[in-house]
Amino acid sequence: MRYWVLFFAVMSLLLGCASAPSAQSGATVPSHATAVSPTPSVSSLATEATALPELIWQRPFGTGLKGPAAYAAGNLFVVVDTAVFALDPATGATRWEVRLPTGIWPRSLAANESVVVVGSPGQMTALNPVNGMLLWQLPLVGDLLWAPRLTADTVFAGTAFVGPGITPNPEGSAWVYAVAIHSGEVKWAQETAVYSLTTPASNGLQLFVGGSFLQPETDVEEGGLLRLYAFDQVTGELQWQTERQDGFIKSLAADANTLFLLAYTDMVYGLDGRSGELRWEYPTENWSPGFSEQDSVLYFGSDNGFVHGVAGETGTAVWQTQLDGVFNAPRTEPTLDDNFAYFQGNDNRFYALDLTNGALRWQTTPQPRARVPLTLGDGWLFLVDQEGTLAAFQRP
Repeated sequence: MRYWVLFFAVMSLLLGCASAPSAQSGATVPSHATAVSPTPSVSSLATEATALPELIWQRPFGTGLKGPAAYAAGNLFVVVDTAVFALDPATGATRWEVRLPTGIWPRSLAANESVVVVGSPGQMTALNPVNGMLLWQLPLVGDLLWAPRLTADTVFAGTAFVGPGITPNPEGSAWVYAVAIHSGEVKWAQETAVYSLTTPASNGLQLFVGGSFLQPETDVEEGGLLRLYAFDQVTGELQWQTERQDGFIKSLAADANTLFLLAYTDMVYGLDGRSGELRWEYPTENWSPGFSEQDSVLYFGSDNGFVHGVAGETGTAVWQTQLDGVFNAPRTEPTLDDNFAYFQGNDNRFYALDLTNGALRWQTTPQPRARVPLTLGDGWLFLVDQEGTLAAFQRP
């Protein structure tokens, strides 16, 4: 019982009280955005020479918009409870809209140049990113609640039988699927004992899937039980699995040698990708919402006010940057481009930190509060706030 109470408390914090998709729910969404005169968000620390993001347009979608936007193929994509929207990133105008009668899980959106993928109760749907035409639908065991991993030719998706909006089913099954991205044909599938609420991680050769699993007779004081699986990415052959008492997984990533993990216990771990054995651990020092990984460096914040860059090879700090303010830290995992880490702080300001040394590039005045990461695309920065309004900023 303790584990179930803990699970739903953590889920409400991380996911912002997400609800099940409903074909009947949701108000009418405006078909256009409201243009805003470009004005820089001036911060007290910015100098006159510092360029800042400019708010260009806003568009309210309502509380049905709970997940981050996705940018691909020159379009901006969002999902509400019942529909997928493709928008013009420069204006917010609708380019196409597709409604799914059974609803859409709000955090299941993923997109690349070939497909837009979403999860609905009992199935996964792929749409053409250019025109919204249906490419394929695939019945699933369990539900695709979290964004799948997309490559040029494959969709890697993990399902769950427990999660936001789902009635917990202790007898349910969860699977990991490798699906041909253009045809929807299943390349391989494996049943797991875990409910997957993270995007699978990959190093190009191995696919890593993890999540919590139910073992009522085990009474864990902190966190809970999780299990990690390593599969051959091409064949689906199980290479290893391991169990840990770190609770709900917040972030999972991999490079050629190491699987990186951050869970409820707020310790970042580096596990040997060949065996699952512990290589190093790094304390976040306080609550951390999750990390982002790029070029074998992990970037994350913790509620003691620090943002960290940690070397994936050794688990040692490359840099640490302290933000001004009490408990001011990234509200989500940072969003990365080649040069900077972008995030909203607990003070509601946007920040950009240099990836090489953690130096502050710019910060804005407070913006509408969000629960999900920022989205980047071709010079744009997109915010989905907790009221369901989508805003576009021109990046400096």
